[in-house]
Amino acid sequence: MAVVVHPNENVDSALKRLHREVLREKILETYRNKAYRIKDVELEREKRREWRKMKRRRNAAKRRAK
Repeated sequence: MAVVVHPNENVDSALKRLHREVLREKILETYRNKAYRIKDVELEREKRREWRKMKRRRNAAKRRAK
């Protein structure tokens, strides 16, 4: 995984692209899963947090569509 900084590109935007790529490929999540054991409760919390985020986004999109 690599991000090439173009000559006329700001370093901050390149770092932002790198961060998006890391999130997309779930590198930190994979590292955390392999580094130590994750309890089932923590997995459930993570799932709930994701669902909450999706629900918020859907509701916001519905409000914008009206």
